Amino acid sequence: MRQLEQEFAARHGFAGGVATGFGRAALRLGLETAGARGGEVLVPDFVCAQVPEAVRRAGATPVFYPVAEDLSVSQEAFLCAITPATRAVLAVHYFGRTLDSIALLAEICRGHRIPLIEDCALSLGAPSIGLHGDAAVFSFTKADWCYGGGLLVSRSKESLERARAIRDSSFQSSPGLAFRYGLLRRADFAANRHSRARAAEFCGRTLEFASGFHQRGFYDSGKYDTLMPAFAARRACRMLSYLPDGTAKRRRILESICESLGPAQRLLFWPQGGAQDASSFLLIHSEAGQAFAWRERAARAGVTLRLCWPAYQDAEPGQAHAALDWLAEHLLLMEIHPKLTEREVQRIVRCLKLLAS
Repeated sequence: MRQLEQEFAARHGFAGGVATGFGRAALRLGLETAGARGGEVLVPDFVCAQVPEAVRRAGATPVFYPVAEDLSVSQEAFLCAITPATRAVLAVHYFGRTLDSIALLAEICRGHRIPLIEDCALSLGAPSIGLHGDAAVFSFTKADWCYGGGLLVSRSKESLERARAIRDSSFQSSPGLAFRYGLLRRADFAANRHSRARAAEFCGRTLEFASGFHQRGFYDSGKYDTLMPAFAARRACRMLSYLPDGTAKRRRILESICESLGPAQRLLFWPQGGAQDASSFLLIHSEAGQAFAWRERAARAGVTLRLCWPAYQDAEPGQAHAALDWLAEHLLLMEIHPKLTEREVQRIVRCLKLLAS
């Protein structure tokens, strides 16, 4: 585990890291280290349910600030959310992209002397991410399959020592959970290869039932207070060794898809990514209320599109607003597998052109 922490920190310019069993556990640990207990934590309202739950597990109250339809954060709305009770702030880098306003948000937090934690779970592979806040949280299951795994990093050695002490004194070992979770993550990652999606989905459903995760769903099965087993750390180290090459392959695949779409590029939620992005997702905006139908049409064409959080998770009080409703109705995701073949890429292009027609 220490090898993983040191290797990751050295690659990304941090003083060090503290590994946990899951990304949500790293987030909880970061909030506890920042002294959030008993206060409020600002959280973007466009976020999966595990994030505000991590805030509550850290003994704090989540308070939501709005994210616009283009996933940007306005300075005015952000400032309005800060109160004397605010103990920490979370900023999320969405779908492999660096949040445009992260430098501004960091400056505001410094001015108010409030710790900023960057949630980089969906952006592993982006070269310069997580460097604006007081700490950053990464997940090892979004860029490849792993046995769970999260990492809290910081440039403050004092904060890292405090985080390590909290983890070592209160986090639990759950190697069996990590192993079963890793098998399901492997099937989930294989489903991003469109030629293998149906077989991977069948295997995943079978494993989910056999592992006992079917009652809650394996996405919700990760714990907020688990240690990373040695076999999970070894797997994460192997993944990091080929992550730069995998990110470069994803970038080329995205470029190929975007260049081949022609007029169907109007479906793209964001323009083509750049060298500072992880290039792990293609985002598509469907016609109003058609996200579920488009996902089913794509599945019949052999392409895996996914709905995003607002479409299948209930909003909390203070979380729902018009932009969130718009994203639930329109946003679709396609995770980019680095081993997609030219034939699979062309299948994706044909499917997207069909949806655009």
